[in-house]
Amino acid sequence: MSIHTEQDIVEVDTKLTSWVDAHADEIIQTAGELIRIPSVKGAPAPGAPFGTETRRALDYVMDVGRRYGLETKMVAGYAAHLQHGTGEKLVGILSHVDVVPVGNGEWHHDPFLGEVLDGKLYGRGAIDDKGPGIAALYGLLAVRECGIPTSVRYRAIFGADEESGMDCMRHYFANEEMPDTGFTPDGVFPCIHAEKGIAEPVISIPMARGDHAVWIESMSGGTRSNMVPDHAEARIKGVASISAAELAAAASTRRVLVETSGNSLKIRATGISAHASKPNEGVSAVALLCDALKHIAGLGAQMKVVDAIGKLAHDSAGSALGIACSDTVCGALTSNLGVLRFDSGDTPRLTASFSVRYPVTASWDELLPKLETAVNAIGFSLVSCSNSNPLYLPATDPLIETLISVYRSETADDQTPLQTMGGGTYARMLKHGVAFGPDFPGTPGLAHKVDESWSVDQLMTSTRIYARAIARIGLQP
Repeated sequence: MSIHTEQDIVEVDTKLTSWVDAHADEIIQTAGELIRIPSVKGAPAPGAPFGTETRRALDYVMDVGRRYGLETKMVAGYAAHLQHGTGEKLVGILSHVDVVPVGNGEWHHDPFLGEVLDGKLYGRGAIDDKGPGIAALYGLLAVRECGIPTSVRYRAIFGADEESGMDCMRHYFANEEMPDTGFTPDGVFPCIHAEKGIAEPVISIPMARGDHAVWIESMSGGTRSNMVPDHAEARIKGVASISAAELAAAASTRRVLVETSGNSLKIRATGISAHASKPNEGVSAVALLCDALKHIAGLGAQMKVVDAIGKLAHDSAGSALGIACSDTVCGALTSNLGVLRFDSGDTPRLTASFSVRYPVTASWDELLPKLETAVNAIGFSLVSCSNSNPLYLPATDPLIETLISVYRSETADDQTPLQTMGGGTYARMLKHGVAFGPDFPGTPGLAHKVDESWSVDQLMTSTRIYARAIARIGLQP
């Protein structure tokens, strides 16, 4: 069929919706099966630079595409793509199969079972980004299977390292064609037109024992800089010099556990994990641990380091780093101390890793010197700092207008405005692209949290939206 009139578009939308609804059980099952692959970043292996499980997840989505006749290509285990259509213009639909660790919080549902209960699909990756990735893939399959005419090439691209720096896409685009336009189903509806810049500074400081009778032997917390740390612990030597009152004060909150064994003391703190772009939605275990350690007298110079780390861990605005700022597009800068490491070995240094999300109108080249000055003033040195610049597309951009139109037509939501976010998506890796869904207005953000889940109804609505959007993008000049 050819598409020339509004009636033609209505007919296309009806065909796509019917196909998606007819394949609902398959879509839900496929998303669940992908969740069952525990694709947390692992040790590199041949053909699997981010671990064998991320490679297995890439292989799985390729198998899904092959069943429907899509052209597929594995790119050295960094990423894979599935292609449909012909034409000079390339439209990219970018998703990721890797997931953040489960964390130490108590899950009530197996994070890698992919089960559906009470209308929700549970598991790590359900909403970030396996469920949405499958929704977008089936949106593309709907366009193919319904025979919707197009003069473009569509390429569903799946990466394996989005949660740990996006090296997957850097490798992919160093070796493969850059799409002319596209989107990633890894944000919120109706559309994300601005993403904050993301910097990940790592700082360190010497932390020798000195000649004190009480000293910190080791200290650690968190697993990823882009997660609020939900666990932290410290091991202390010299228990005989610590009073019962100090121990009681250290364990004054239910989130802190103090255990003694011989001449050693272990303090464990349990926080609440959250995405680093919204640190105030979580509780930092590193901050809790530092609060507890302040009640242990006799730590000498080590206490000065603990006090400094505590201030940095409690600060979510970047004030302690000297870089607090905001703008009218996407609000205030946020800071998250996500990983802490210290071991009193031959070269006892404490290292802290941050995830900083800064406004789209700010320049990291201007913020970095301020940060370095602030950390030097408290005795730390800047070890390294990666940076990903902000993304911003105006509301009048044709891609945004198309995506918004499809979303509003499917949902009848004509009130929710364009959105901004502190999280970073694959959209910033494109020369022209945005994040489009999958979170709907008014729903709680469950990415990176315990008992991550996604409503099955929203999964299906998203698939219909993606199918219609993919078809519509193909009609753009």
